[in-house]
Amino acid sequence: MTKNTLENEKRKREFFEYLRGAEGFAESSVHTFAEAVAQWQTFSQDEDFGSFDKTRSLAFRDWLKERPSHTETGQISLTTQYNYLRRVKKFFRWLSEQPNYRNRILKNDVEFLKLSKKEARVATAGTTRKMPTFEEVKEIIESIIIRNEIDRRDRAMICFALITGIRISAITTLKMKSFDREKKIIDQNPGDGVKTKNSKRISTTFFPVGWDAPEQYFLEWFDFLKSKGFQGDDPIFPATMSGFGDGKNEYSKEFVSNSFWSGTDGARKIFAKRCINADLPYFNPHSFRHLIVNIMSKTRLTEEQKRAISLNLGHANVGTTFGSYGYGSMSNDDAVKIVQRLKVSEGDDEFTLSSEEKSILERLLKRL
Repeated sequence: MTKNTLENEKRKREFFEYLRGAEGFAESSVHTFAEAVAQWQTFSQDEDFGSFDKTRSLAFRDWLKERPSHTETGQISLTTQYNYLRRVKKFFRWLSEQPNYRNRILKNDVEFLKLSKKEARVATAGTTRKMPTFEEVKEIIESIIIRNEIDRRDRAMICFALITGIRISAITTLKMKSFDREKKIIDQNPGDGVKTKNSKRISTTFFPVGWDAPEQYFLEWFDFLKSKGFQGDDPIFPATMSGFGDGKNEYSKEFVSNSFWSGTDGARKIFAKRCINADLPYFNPHSFRHLIVNIMSKTRLTEEQKRAISLNLGHANVGTTFGSYGYGSMSNDDAVKIVQRLKVSEGDDEFTLSSEEKSILERLLKRL
């Protein structure tokens, strides 16, 4: 290992520790920064981070645009370029404040790590989110025929995602003691090992989605685990029993273990499998959070109620919930249809709007 490589690895390790400790980033988020910095090292052929300057910033941006990729276009998307650049920028901003780098890396040079305004708009516009309809989720849940513990667990997990909107990383790490059955409160407590975004403690209850079955199915599952002897520190949604056959990698088709998942991949496969069985496309667990906000947004909500929904979802800002999750991805076609539904009241010249439509129009005006 060369001297440059050794020093670079030390700085990277310090930066990742800073992200985890000072800013509370989850390990999955730290990994995205590691991937971005690795792109820089590939581009620079692992030269000393202290050699960074404006010329290198611009060259890296151009390198990303031309970098081959296993995509239909043969190049990485603008969104991926945008994310690489903003993460590398954060790294060099941090590095510019560290001893031995303050006089070597200029903050003004770091600011050149960005796309053009036009490219950034395209990159951040995103694509239409693939969110299930309420009826599609009902189809998924009702298509699960209960024959064994695996079926009961899978149905309960999908129902739980629907009525709580809890992130999959938290769902797979919830303990029996995380749920207060009498009060119907889920305590997402990182102190108990629950993996929440930015290690935030979140109290959540069931959202009223207009269908009682999901809550019933989850409670039945919880009670079933209690009857099996599951204790407070055991998982609510345990992994499938492994090593069931002659081979270590064989899994039971009927029974759950009393162990937690090693990650979220196994749980995501449950959603994928159950979507396929219902003859529907795969809806990832996070899309259920968007569905909840979509359902809630169709009711007349007070500002107090909006704040309560945000806190239940773990959002500090109401705008995050009803912006990015609510109407943030609304298409122009949707906006046109809403405007076409507007009516003028008889006897006056004012439009009569529902609170939902007022909210949408306010967001449209802010875009202009």
